[in-house]
Amino acid sequence: MWLVDGAWLEPRLRDPDVRVVDASWYLPAQGREARAEYAAAHIPGAVFVDLSTDLANPRARLRNTIAKPLALARAFASRGIGSRHHVVVYDRLGGYSAGRVWWSLRYAGHERVSLLDGGLARWVAEGRPVTGDVPRFPPADFEAVPRPELLRGKADVLRVLRAGGAQIVDARSTARFRGEGEEHTRNKGHIPGSRSVPYDANLGGDPPAFKTPAELRAVYERAGVRLDQPIITTCGSGVTAALDAFALALLGHTNVSVYDGSWAEWGDADDVPIATGDG
Repeated sequence: MWLVDGAWLEPRLRDPDVRVVDASWYLPAQGREARAEYAAAHIPGAVFVDLSTDLANPRARLRNTIAKPLALARAFASRGIGSRHHVVVYDRLGGYSAGRVWWSLRYAGHERVSLLDGGLARWVAEGRPVTGDVPRFPPADFEAVPRPELLRGKADVLRVLRAGGAQIVDARSTARFRGEGEEHTRNKGHIPGSRSVPYDANLGGDPPAFKTPAELRAVYERAGVRLDQPIITTCGSGVTAALDAFALALLGHTNVSVYDGSWAEWGDADDVPIATGDG
């Protein structure tokens, strides 16, 4: 059960086998402070997880590089999240960063994890409770069972470009994919042969929530994505790539991995090909 709604979650907020995670996160240009917003109002019982500080490798060269599964397990366990828990993750933008925490839990070997459809915005719009009280859970037992097949690096993507075997799906905006948008790398464009499915194409409505499976399937098919092939998702720094991976999971596609370095690595590399425009 990858996706749950507020009607499912609210009566389970006091269930000791359920843990809720506020995974809100923003780029500096967005001018918002996720931790302060959490302190002001969050779903009762939700703990806060920052993907940049709590789940990233602090010694890595690239921002947001995922930590090793054992380190992830310790981070989640310290917040009271254990192997026995059903974890429900949300953010304030419909899944923008929650998808990354969903993927991080799975990479560490935890499969009982769902996203809250519509996130906090829909929760509030439905009149459901929020609080400023910060929960205190004792450390839990989280057994790391690494899933290395969910993670891909630059060498893996180069191998796909040479020999095939997978499709690449880019979750950045259409403008950035074409090489027209602002980037923080020396080069603009996209990985040759990749397909453009901006992360927000998975969402619809106000507040934004996930499109139906039929609508999602149409989004990916229009973009030329073959749902019968392995897929590697990419974006700017590996965050919204995980939301495309989540949407593909909703469609039953299990052979999906995330290129963690994404354009932050590819756009500054001297040994990779780059395409621009729609092709």
